[in-house]
Amino acid sequence: MNMWLILMIVLAVLSFAGILYLANRIGKFAFIRKITKGKKGFSTLTGLLIAVVYTAVIWMAWGSMNAIVCILHLIVFWMVSEAIFALITKIRKKTFAKYYAGIVAIVFTVCYLAAGWYQAHHVWEKKYEIQTDKEVRNLKVAVFSDSHTGTTFHGEGFAEHMKTIEAQNPDVVLIVGDFVDDDTTKEDRTSLRIMQEAVRRWKN
Repeated sequence: MNMWLILMIVLAVLSFAGILYLANRIGKFAFIRKITKGKKGFSTLTGLLIAVVYTAVIWMAWGSMNAIVCILHLIVFWMVSEAIFALITKIRKKTFAKYYAGIVAIVFTVCYLAAGWYQAHHVWEKKYEIQTDKEVRNLKVAVFSDSHTGTTFHGEGFAEHMKTIEAQNPDVVLIVGDFVDDDTTKEDRTSLRIMQEAVRRWKN
């Protein structure tokens, strides 16, 4: 059997298990138990509906990859939160009145992903000076990576950053990875042409 097929099957099973895990945990919130009148099956179904809607909204707003990233982070942080609160409960020998593990998991996930979103959408510039014993002239090298054009910013936003690089008049420009993503649109791929035009101007 093809290795990629096995990997996809494993990922699909894990994703399904993760969604069921979220559905069960979301169903533990007091307001959901109140709505479903304490019926565990209805609570889990309500939790499943919320998890699916959560994933679908992110999918439609920011694409499939961001939806997968968000749902995976929520699952992992929720599991960690559950483990920590289970340990705390065992130590204090008393259960919590409210489902704090779920609250903490959601709040932490939102804050963590918000911080990641902010860093992904703001370009960080750092300057380094490298000394070498090799007989080379002074070179000004511009290096950029992880632009993820179309995900973090679109072609027009990339063009503005290219102007910043061009203003520094580098001798060499290095692209070290993740320039575009699989779902980068044709319109955003025009940033390739923008970069090529900028490099042509530098050479002239």
